[in-house]
Amino acid sequence: MAIVCLGFIGCSDDDDENKCASCNLLGVAIEACDNGDGTVTVSGGGESEVISGEQLEGQSAAEYVEALEQGCGLLSN
Repeated sequence: MAIVCLGFIGCSDDDDENKCASCNLLGVAIEACDNGDGTVTVSGGGESEVISGEQLEGQSAAEYVEALEQGCGLLSN
């Protein structure tokens, strides 16, 4: 997923309560949301996948969503 984040252009925050970040990758909206239980749901192109804590490779769910948000901000500048 980290590699996919590098391809994002344009980014926006959703409601802070949802702890989500969303971006557009080649015209496809991608959203990552911290589920509050150590997992992240990544949605895009009409499909969703829940990423478990093991798949986050040492990052917390909040850090994963924040990294997506920061990566989008860097690429949109």
